Order: sequence, then C-alpha cells, then structure tokens
Amino acid sequence: MTEDDKDDQKGLFKEAMMDVRPLKKTSRSAELKKPVANVPDSTLKARRRAAQMEDKPGGAALSESWVEPIDPEQKLDYSRPGIQHTRMRQLRQGLLPIQYQLDLHGYKIDEARDLLSEFLIFCRNEGMSCVRIIHGKSHRSTNRQNTLKSHVNHWLRQLPEVLAFCSAPPSEGGTGSVLVLLKRRT
Repeated sequence: MTEDDKDDQKGLFKEAMMDVRPLKKTSRSAELKKPVANVPDSTLKARRRAAQMEDKPGGAALSESWVEPIDPEQKLDYSRPGIQHTRMRQLRQGLLPIQYQLDLHGYKIDEARDLLSEFLIFCRNEGMSCVRIIHGKSHRSTNRQNTLKSHVNHWLRQLPEVLAFCSAPPSEGGTGSVLVLLKRRT
C-alpha cells in the first residue's frame, strides 16, 4: 500500500465518521445475565431434594422399596453408560488394585444400607477408585433368597458415585462380594 492509498483511506474514514457522536456517559452499566432455561419449578425442586439426599450420610438416598431376590451364586455385573470395555474387563478380572473393603456379614438390612452409603462417600472423598464390598451368599437364609446380596445390588445402582460393579473373581471373594468402581472426586 502506498502513501497515497493510506491518505485516501484516512480521508474516507474521516468522511464516514463526520456525523458520528460519542454516546452519553451514564452511571448505569449493562448487566450480563445468564440465559434462563425453561425448567419447570417441580423439576428444580426434585433436583434440589435429590442433591440434598445425596449429601446426607447414612443411606438416606437409598431406596427402601421392594428388591428383586437374587440367587446366592448369581454373578452381578453392572456399568453405567460410557464405561470403557477395557476398564470393565479389568474390574471383572480383579486387575484393579482394591484400595479398601467393607464386610457387611452379620448386619441387618438397615445397618448395612447406612454403612454402605457412608463407606462409599468416605472412599470417594479419599480419592479411592476401586473397593470391595463383601455381602456374603446367605446360605443360611431359610428361603434361599440372598437378601443382603440383593439389596447391595439394588443400592449400588442408585448411587451416583458408583460407575460400575461386578462379582469378584473367585480369588477375591467370588459371588459373595462385589468390586466397585467409583467416580473420581471433582
């Protein structure tokens, strides 16, 4: 660009800006507002209740509804969407180091629920990612329903900090315990 071109452009700019006046200064400033999602109040209230329940220790967030009975020898296997197949295979084979364990033998259902919830919250807060929960097989139960195993299976699916779980390999407790993969602490 030559000097003549630069002078021409400056002249054109001054000509274009001739009628432009600065804005008046005011004490107000424009406030930026976050876009508001059209979420019904009932949904917001339900979300708040759920969040409060998750923060409460002692199994308050765990359902006490009817639990489908599970056979004592049945293998458990559950993962949330998005869990990598490789990670799940490592969990099933017992290749992930177990960082802590909870033995629920001999506890009543209510006690076990509270212990399980508190245990998982503690483990997640401590940054643990793989833990073992020993629930036993309830071979001594009269109607062959594995009540504690059934409840543990039901509860683990409800907890948001649980990414996946499966029955442990025979060397780690077999169908009498589960290995649990926990969400990383954020």
